[in-house]
Amino acid sequence: MAAANKHLTHLEDRIILDGSKGGDDAIKLLEEMGKVLTGKPGAATQLTTKWDGAPAIVCGIDPADGQFFVGTKSVFAKEPKLMKTEADIQREYSGPLAQKLSAALRYLPQSVKSGVLQGDLMFTNDKKRETIDGKQYITFRPNTITYAADPKTKLGRQIIAAQIGIVFHTKYTGPSIKELKASFNVRSSDFSTGGNVWAERATFTDISGVANFTMTEKRNYDAAIRQAIGSLKQAKKTLRDIQTGGKALGFDTEFLKFFNAYVKQGKEIPSVAQAYSDYITHLGNEYNKAMGPLKTQKAVNAKAKKWAGQTFFILKNEKGFQMVIAAYMNLAKAKMMLVDKLKRVSSLNLFVDKGNGDYVATTPEGFVAIQNDQATKLVDRLEFSKLNFTIPKNWDK
Repeated sequence: MAAANKHLTHLEDRIILDGSKGGDDAIKLLEEMGKVLTGKPGAATQLTTKWDGAPAIVCGIDPADGQFFVGTKSVFAKEPKLMKTEADIQREYSGPLAQKLSAALRYLPQSVKSGVLQGDLMFTNDKKRETIDGKQYITFRPNTITYAADPKTKLGRQIIAAQIGIVFHTKYTGPSIKELKASFNVRSSDFSTGGNVWAERATFTDISGVANFTMTEKRNYDAAIRQAIGSLKQAKKTLRDIQTGGKALGFDTEFLKFFNAYVKQGKEIPSVAQAYSDYITHLGNEYNKAMGPLKTQKAVNAKAKKWAGQTFFILKNEKGFQMVIAAYMNLAKAKMMLVDKLKRVSSLNLFVDKGNGDYVATTPEGFVAIQNDQATKLVDRLEFSKLNFTIPKNWDK
């Protein structure tokens, strides 16, 4: 069992957050996913589709008093926010978020049958009928992706009839809200769908087999994993040395910011050598920003001394830092081989609105691989993480 499902980690980020152990976990996950995509029985990894819904909804029966509640991730706050009445919602929230929570409180008691469930809200009263590329659709855009269904199909008719749509991905059990433990094994018996509620599980289903690797693709995938293993072996000591637990201006903290900067700019990591040089520049820029507000020369000198020490350490351990970057790139390369196969499968048509009704076809946001109750994101970061950073959201946080 896991703790509350508040945040998911990208596969390649595991080596920055958890060092060489994170690398070992990433390799094991990639190897198990290789089994999943070659149809081998007994693969120890569960796979779910990452739906681009918002906000996150947590709902179910409060073990303390037996009352049904809805809420956002604030259910897991130090002081949990459980909305059990309309008055609760109006007291704590306003605007579109309050409207969505009100719809959830009104309709989800009809759906949730077991435990406390968490899901991504897909629509309430914000569905539209639109023509895209000459075809009629019923559409909804909860976050970044516009989902579209043919209104003449069974799925389209279900969505039209529903007052709320949600995709469940996590189930919680425990004697109290503060003691809830998460598992990703949501069963179809945990909820019902139909009528006012369109509900789905996030479980990935590939009925047609289009996501399976061919023999050549599997050989290339295995080769990519071997490359990642080789670079991780050479990066092992440096991965241990850079761990600060996320401290400000720490090597690990700045690596995450540094790699995210490429994503925000829509750029691939150019090369190991160039990224190594860029990282040194990035660290210097971050220290300059940190020194700007300082009031005394003594404080500036102390910060500059720390920067000089970190820069010297990077230069002294050039190969190790380059191997960290190489391992990161190799893990991302193998991950993308998975994502490119998986994203061919979708039950709905997916689009991105570039503005003024200019829709471009796209693919699912990504996937979540679950191994030993540890969930890892498998996402095309260059496409979807950039969109999440840059496209305005349709809901009020």
